[in-house]
Amino acid sequence: MLVFVCSSLSLAREYRDKVVIISKTFRNSDPEIQYIARRDLEILVSDATAPGKVNGASEVTEDLLYALSQRDVPVEAKKYVLRQLARVGTSKAVNPLSQIMMGRDKRLAEEARVAIESIPGSKARIALQKAYVKMDTEGRNNILKSLAHRGEASSVRFISKELENGNESIAKTAAWALGEIGNSGSLGALRKAYRDVSRRGVKQEIERSILSNPLVDSKLLHEVFSEGSDVASRRAALRILVQRRDRDVGDAIDAGLNSDETNLRTIAIETALSSRVAEYQRAVLDRVSKMGPGDLYTVLGGLHNVEKGVAESIALQIFESSDEGLQLAALDLIGKVGSRRSISLLLNEFDEGSRASQIKAASALAQIDVPELDERLAKMLSSTDSKEVLLAQEVLAYRNIPNAKSYLLGAVKGEDATTARGALKTLSVIADHSDLEQLYEIAASKSGESKRLIVSLLKKLAPEFGSNSLKERVVNL
Repeated sequence: MLVFVCSSLSLAREYRDKVVIISKTFRNSDPEIQYIARRDLEILVSDATAPGKVNGASEVTEDLLYALSQRDVPVEAKKYVLRQLARVGTSKAVNPLSQIMMGRDKRLAEEARVAIESIPGSKARIALQKAYVKMDTEGRNNILKSLAHRGEASSVRFISKELENGNESIAKTAAWALGEIGNSGSLGALRKAYRDVSRRGVKQEIERSILSNPLVDSKLLHEVFSEGSDVASRRAALRILVQRRDRDVGDAIDAGLNSDETNLRTIAIETALSSRVAEYQRAVLDRVSKMGPGDLYTVLGGLHNVEKGVAESIALQIFESSDEGLQLAALDLIGKVGSRRSISLLLNEFDEGSRASQIKAASALAQIDVPELDERLAKMLSSTDSKEVLLAQEVLAYRNIPNAKSYLLGAVKGEDATTARGALKTLSVIADHSDLEQLYEIAASKSGESKRLIVSLLKKLAPEFGSNSLKERVVNL
């Protein structure tokens, strides 16, 4: 049972009767009727506090409190009355709400806490702080969250004392709360606690709050980067330093690159390359020749942030001096940033590399935006060296160049059986219905093994890609 005293509740108020009538509607368990009651209550409160209403919030606050004091108003109604007080309640509501917050009904107690949290002024803040000592762990965490949401500088000292709480859950919530307030006072409290804290979970939360504070200084950022409890905090600290173009950020990157910790080196490489600042990127790229495989993979993963010509040079450098795994990763990158410098390498790997290298090279040859590659392939297709012709024909299965199919159909018409077979192999992958019609005509002029190969391809592809007419003609071949 809720009992609290407010001397003004005995006075008739403008909205009191309406609030009570709406509240008693909640006795009906029909969800639709309860929904209408919630809407009516919300509309009433909105009207009472509309612009131009003198003392509207104060008056409707007293009438809402009156409804809360009535024994015959159902608990479900009181829950929604409390939510309206969270919207418009004044300091007059603080004491009655404090009694409910400390009461036995947990559901109403939580609604009351949220309502007090929303009421401006020191009275509400003091009420929350007084209730704190009487709460269990969950209740204390909720009070700290309320103080954080209020964002008052006057709460910093109260919250900061809880950073040393023996209950880690409370200490972590206190650290988070100081991060939410985010002023110079909260940063000072976090700085002091950070240097003394030993519990990893609390340290992590302090780091997050430090990093979210816009007033954090470079010295503290360097400290988090060097001594942070996890990779995320270290990475975030260095990124902030880079974004600020801090005068000592180069030293931080160098320290990361020279570290024995893999995670710290990774953070330094990723952050420097993603910064798009040439000075920071060069600090990483100048060390490529001295890096181990793990760091080189990280470099390759970040080269898309670097100017294309530089990225290609580094990828070629890594390809020439690394194991197959890194070579495959380098080929992937070359497909995105490569120039004519990379053409010979890609063709060579496509022709003579391992199966994995051939696949990567094929993908790179398909992607690379280099007109010189198309010119090179066209020359190879016209070469007198059948090996060059066959290689170019095979590449055409992955890369479309001007007049590609004309080259291939010309080879099928020609007298060189080897290049004719190579052309048919590529056409088996890229031919459309028009190409099949031309192959049908070529077949009519061929005999022996050459004709057999063309007919075999037509019988394979015509049922799926050919016209109805061609399908009928191919059946009779």
